[in-house]
Amino acid sequence: MQRFAALLLASSFSLMALPASAKSRLDNLADIQQALASGSDVAVAIDLSQCTANSANATPTRTRGGLRIEAYRIVEDGTLSFSDGHFTVARDGQPIQQLLRYQVRPDGTIDFTMFVFDLPSYQQRSEPVAYRCAINQGLRFHAD
Repeated sequence: MQRFAALLLASSFSLMALPASAKSRLDNLADIQQALASGSDVAVAIDLSQCTANSANATPTRTRGGLRIEAYRIVEDGTLSFSDGHFTVARDGQPIQQLLRYQVRPDGTIDFTMFVFDLPSYQQRSEPVAYRCAINQGLRFHAD
C-alpha cells in the first residue's frame, strides 16, 4: 500500500509539471514585448485568409505558415518589427529569395509585407505584396 501511495504521489507531481511546459497565448502587444524581453521563445502562426489586402497586387489567399521570432526591433512609438527570409523556387522554376516583414503596431494591427528577389542577381521580382492583419486575427502569438 505504501508503494502504491508513493507511486500515486510521484505521478501527481509529474501531472502538475505539465502546465508549466504548455504554451502561453499572447493576446496584446505588451504581452508579446514582455515575453521577448524576458527571453521567451515566441512562436507566430499566420493565416492570411483572416487578413485584408493592403496593396494593389495582394489578392485573397488561404496561405498559412509560422515562424519563431529570432531577432526583433521595437521603435520609439512602440511598434514591434521582425522578419523572416528564405530561399525557395518560384512557380516558373527559378530560384528566389522571399523576405517577409511583420510590423505589430501599438493599436494591435499588423502589417505583413512580402518582398521577392530573383537569384543570383537580387533584382526585385515584383512589387511588394502587403496585408493588414491584427493580433488574434490573422496572426497568433504564443510563448514557450
